[in-house]
Amino acid sequence: MMFDQAQGLRDLAQQSRQATDDAPEASPKNHEITLREEQVSPAASKSRFFPPRVAHSIVDTRQLDASQLGYAVVSTQSPVSTPTGLSETPKIDRPKVARVIAVTSGKGGVGKTNFSTNLSLVLAKQGKRVIVVDADLGLANLHVVFGFTPERSLEHVLRGDCALKDILCMAPGGVQVIAGGSGIVDLANLTERQRDGFIAGLQELDTLADVIIIDTGAGLSRGVLAFLNAAEEIIVVTTPEPTSLTDAYATIKVVAHENPTAKQRLVVNMAQSEAEADAVAHKLTLIAQRFLGIAPEYLGFVPLDASVPRAVRAQQPFVIGQPHSEAAKAIEVIVERLGYKENEARPTGFTGFMNRMQRFFGFAEPGTK
Repeated sequence: MMFDQAQGLRDLAQQSRQATDDAPEASPKNHEITLREEQVSPAASKSRFFPPRVAHSIVDTRQLDASQLGYAVVSTQSPVSTPTGLSETPKIDRPKVARVIAVTSGKGGVGKTNFSTNLSLVLAKQGKRVIVVDADLGLANLHVVFGFTPERSLEHVLRGDCALKDILCMAPGGVQVIAGGSGIVDLANLTERQRDGFIAGLQELDTLADVIIIDTGAGLSRGVLAFLNAAEEIIVVTTPEPTSLTDAYATIKVVAHENPTAKQRLVVNMAQSEAEADAVAHKLTLIAQRFLGIAPEYLGFVPLDASVPRAVRAQQPFVIGQPHSEAAKAIEVIVERLGYKENEARPTGFTGFMNRMQRFFGFAEPGTK
């Protein structure tokens, strides 16, 4: 019966088009509705309500000019009733939110901040809007690696001197940077007014970036744990040194316990060779699987490259100053492996990140008691 109805609709549509062609000066007033056949996707063609590859739409043509009659475009601003009594639900796009990635390490001196800097630059080069937040508590030096001196930092925001958007700095390479400061150490001791203003400012970042990279401090202090407990994605940077591996495992263990839903990833820095990096990653992954029941995703390695310390001394990231170096090529490979996957869970953005951080400190989320 559905096929008979569909055939009748097609005949009616054909008659309507013929009538329009025969009329030299068609007027919108003489047409209440116009039916149209249109191609639909293979998924839609499988619907039990319509024959394969054919769908019917109706529109009110009284608001269209004569040239549009017979081939009117259906508006999706509101549901449209069809002759079969069905309704077409308009597609509602959810607002985009930023992808938040925390970069951390078990100990200092493993090149974490250098990695965060060059990672952000490669992402920006690929057309992403990137913001890097220097969350190294009390030892902020991200701007030094980028090679610029910020006029204001998070410390000014926490003191109430300015809004968060006022301290966004455009760094070389098209990356925006929020410089850290010693004031962020007192994040847990802010007054309610300071905290609400700080959180509101941070939540604005969702609309300003596609990717937000949080460069945390090293170790497992309470300030670092606040960021790791809030992040949905975490990159743990380690080196082949035994002490670095031990501390990296400790970080993975704590995150697995405190933030079990976080996606943990691993990068081996300063490796003598790919074989050495693979062996380190394999060993760390096996231990994590055996004792923690998780397997951090291995993103790749950055080789021991003389261009890296030269870039640090020159205060110019190596992907800018030495774009053809082995280290720069390695960062590009890591970014490729870090890429957005269609089947990956939708991120909750920086707003969700800050809500989880507030829960870590025992604060109520905005709008709750």
